[in-house]
Amino acid sequence: MKILIFLALVLPLSLLGKSTNLNSGMRPTHYQKRESATFNIGLAYYGDFWKEDDLRRIAPLLKERFELATNGLIKLNIIGLDVLSFKTKYDPIFMNKEYPHIKDPERLQRIFYYETVNAKVMSEAYEEFKKSKIGKSYHLMDALLVITGAQFEGLGFANGRIAVTEQPREIAWAIPSGRTEIVSDESIVDELIHELGHTMFLGHTSTQCQKPGMTLEQKRQCCEASPSKNDVMSYCRSRGSVGQDQMFGFESCNLEMISQLIIPAMLKGKRWNIRGRKRCL
Repeated sequence: MKILIFLALVLPLSLLGKSTNLNSGMRPTHYQKRESATFNIGLAYYGDFWKEDDLRRIAPLLKERFELATNGLIKLNIIGLDVLSFKTKYDPIFMNKEYPHIKDPERLQRIFYYETVNAKVMSEAYEEFKKSKIGKSYHLMDALLVITGAQFEGLGFANGRIAVTEQPREIAWAIPSGRTEIVSDESIVDELIHELGHTMFLGHTSTQCQKPGMTLEQKRQCCEASPSKNDVMSYCRSRGSVGQDQMFGFESCNLEMISQLIIPAMLKGKRWNIRGRKRCL
């Protein structure tokens, strides 16, 4: 017993199987105990396209729409903002061979990330921001949201408490007609809220409509019949309709889990991997 007590005093929580913030890594196991249902995040840009003023512009919209998405059940506290340039620099010889039709160095840099880093950009960004000014608040954060010009497989990813989405997005860059899409603030926020859902351990909804082998018409009909088709966690939602007057939030199935599972875990400092999670159809 004395040995166990001594270990608890001298070893960090992460080595004892319990961690509560980003200082210990990308996948803390438990929430930090708190008095109110407030989710604490850092908001960062990784790349050379946005500046800190862009983050300051989008932050109030993210806060407003996240709180609307949760029906006011959870408040969003943005602890800090930060911008860093890419750590990995592109190889001109390699990129000229693979993408001779692209001459813009900024585009080549973004696409180079697809070729060499891809989804590992999350861990790279986590480590880079940990050394920057925003990293000084890692011990207070539930999650880090990263907007990045780095290209990867998908519009967004979440790994533990780190989430990323693209700005700008490179469209069909492997062919001469490829183009760069500058994403609206509203669309970026929609994707960030989706990834925030994952950091709270919510899964996709309407997954029955994404089965392999389904035709586009079968998927459309399935989505029309899905109770959670308009949930922000659903691939059935019409992302193209998101704008100044349109957004997606968490629907009744996920709101119930937020209220009955996630918020109690936050308040009591329980496991992030919530038990009793339902599948929202």
